[in-house]
Amino acid sequence: MIESFTIKNYLCYREETEFSFLASKKEGSKKSLPPSWYKEIDGKRILRLLICVGLNGSGKTKMFSALRYLRTLAISRPSKPSEKPIFRPFLLDNYSFKNPTELQLTYYVNETRYKYRIKVSNERIEEEELVIKGNRSCRVYLRTHDTKTDKVQIVYGNGCDLSKNDRHDLEINTVANSTVLSSFAYLNLESKILSANLYYFEDKISYVKKGDKSLADKLKTDDREKDALIKKMILRLLKDVNTNICDYEVEEATLNISELESHGAPVALIKAMREQYPSGVIVHKNLKFIHSTSECRKALDSEVESLGTMNIIRLLVVLFDIILGKKSTTVDEVESGIHTKALEFILKMYLSLAKDCQLIVATHDLHILNSSFLRKDAVRLFKKMETGAISVKRPEYIHNTVSFFRTYYREVAPEIDSIISQLSIFEDYERDLFGE
Repeated sequence: MIESFTIKNYLCYREETEFSFLASKKEGSKKSLPPSWYKEIDGKRILRLLICVGLNGSGKTKMFSALRYLRTLAISRPSKPSEKPIFRPFLLDNYSFKNPTELQLTYYVNETRYKYRIKVSNERIEEEELVIKGNRSCRVYLRTHDTKTDKVQIVYGNGCDLSKNDRHDLEINTVANSTVLSSFAYLNLESKILSANLYYFEDKISYVKKGDKSLADKLKTDDREKDALIKKMILRLLKDVNTNICDYEVEEATLNISELESHGAPVALIKAMREQYPSGVIVHKNLKFIHSTSECRKALDSEVESLGTMNIIRLLVVLFDIILGKKSTTVDEVESGIHTKALEFILKMYLSLAKDCQLIVATHDLHILNSSFLRKDAVRLFKKMETGAISVKRPEYIHNTVSFFRTYYREVAPEIDSIISQLSIFEDYERDLFGE
């Protein structure tokens, strides 16, 4: 689980900006807040849900991008040593592009607390460090780059469990544009610590983006036991949020590419298909939902289902994957097509099931801030400053005696409210469009 994530000089984040996942130890004066919001580790309350709110262009998606960028740097080894790393500094000034991007993640792997930090420029990985954090910090390694010799240097600490020979092999195979962790992944070396951290970045940090594989593919996989469990949970929730869907089924149709070839399909098409389907067989899955009403029971193709219903199911599949996989996952525009009441129900359901996992969501649905179950210190308020950089604020009050929704609604872009109230400004738009 993530304790904190720090960004500096990345896209819209110019100054060092910390995203803390620590919950306050204060409670409301009238009633305590649900402990389901956090997991306590070493006396710290690590939040299981973080809600990011702000206007369009206020940096919510870019925060998710930064976490994805850190993960990519940590585990992906460039195909060529001469490749330059992807570099995305703050661009709305005349000096930030000269400085490296700095990212730092503090997280827990099997109850052990680690800090991983990295500096990257347009030329190379400038620095990388992995530290075991506890009562006394213990460095695993510090990787730097010697500009005089143009070589990577690694200083190993007491927390490193590599043999002497393996340390040497790892250093000579870590090039300017690769991290130590990504180099370790490609070598046959033994280290429980490095393996655990590599596995964490590979399998415990994920993100949801539009264009992921189809819902039918997610609902019918090779894991029948998991598919059955997810189906049971989805149907239960669809019933609870008052749909008449009582079941669903995924039908499969297969087509052998060689059959298309024998019927004279174009060579270019056959080649493209074989690249996309190396097995030589195209599998198409069709998702149908069974509706039960007072008059009939009928199966309907997913294409005719409402957007909201489909988005609810997509979100549920994501949440169950997070919960079962014990992941930390970002979801942008979590409310897309989902009614506020249904979203509130789903998030509360997630919190009741979440154990060793985290969900970080961005939303424009401010009504979720008025939910009675909301823990206010789990909200992050994003705002763009005059410089173009982003500031992130965490509410100081967490108890339910303060109307967080009304307070934030007054704070967010009051200048827009004043503009909306001026009818004359819309006349200017009319003149621009149609003339005097």
